[in-house]
Amino acid sequence: MQFTRRAMMAGSAALSTSGALAKPVKRTASGKGIDAAVAESLANRGTPGAAVAVARNGTMAYSRGFGMANLETGTQVGPDTIFGIGSLTKQFTAAAAIKLAAQGKLDLKAPVAERLPAFKILKPFSALELMHQTAGLHSDESDEPVAPRTLTQIELAAEIAGQKQPFDFEPGSAWLYSNANYIVLGALIEAVSGQSYADAIKTLIAGPLGLPQLASDSSRDIVPHRASGYSATDNAAQTFIHAASLDPSQAGGAGAMRGSAEALCHWHHALLTARLFDQAHVDLMLSPGRLRDGRLSSANRFNPDDAHYGDTEYACGLLVSGPSEARANLVHYGAISGYSAVLQTYRDQGVTFAVLCNADIGPGVPFRAVRKAVIAEWLR
Repeated sequence: MQFTRRAMMAGSAALSTSGALAKPVKRTASGKGIDAAVAESLANRGTPGAAVAVARNGTMAYSRGFGMANLETGTQVGPDTIFGIGSLTKQFTAAAAIKLAAQGKLDLKAPVAERLPAFKILKPFSALELMHQTAGLHSDESDEPVAPRTLTQIELAAEIAGQKQPFDFEPGSAWLYSNANYIVLGALIEAVSGQSYADAIKTLIAGPLGLPQLASDSSRDIVPHRASGYSATDNAAQTFIHAASLDPSQAGGAGAMRGSAEALCHWHHALLTARLFDQAHVDLMLSPGRLRDGRLSSANRFNPDDAHYGDTEYACGLLVSGPSEARANLVHYGAISGYSAVLQTYRDQGVTFAVLCNADIGPGVPFRAVRKAVIAEWLR
């Protein structure tokens, strides 16, 4: 398989894994529903392994690893296993930009071209529009091979600025999920902070919160407890193969990060309790995006296929539930070659859960089943 932009940014072995369950830790509730949901996924070969964590008001209520982190070595998944988290990265990128704004270093409403000269030739758009997915930047999801060299976020952003079709629509006039928006936001963070994207995430977020498990990933990094990523096959004798090789750093602000399930739960608690920045900036991050005419961004979804979002709104790297949902929540999914993830918080109950898998996202991963189990045990 070629190393392509589609493979890099996808947002969405003969060993048996069904019996390989790591010992449970830090339980304050039974979690039997979660155990059953993930065991079924492993038995049906939906993923080689998974880690699940549930926290209530910042205290870990359940944390367990299931199945295999590496099919060749027989290494089991544990609560501290590290996975690629794909587009969960977007909320960290947004938070880093907001942290710079809180420090007085970045005007989120100013034209991005003021800091990234490559965009001076294009119609203006702001950092806030990038975060809200309303900037309109076209995301090249073609199967053209990506350059094998490693580029900075600023260099990747310059390539986006130079696309033959830079925009899908007039900036600020519609909503469309686009990885390009968040790569450019990552470049803006580099330009303002004077650091690489990876160092900025460490300095602005992971370091202050004491969560070193959350980091921008690179294929060159030696990462203890890292799970290998896999893709499913149609071959009954070899259910999984190694996922396409890529340098995750090239997914940048759109999808480069790695983390553990427990660290992700702690992250949401820290965000919602204003540990990273003041409450006014927390409210900014959680507020649904609006178009330049003042309407909520959901009022004009560019792609008709996105109607399934209903009244769910997009904030800053987070999907915010609408009035049709019984429980107010924040959620986002992540997928990058060989890994898939979900992180969700039910705000009124203070319950957060994370599920990380070392397989491509698909119907076999246990996200829905785990959600049902969390609701049954922790929200009733």
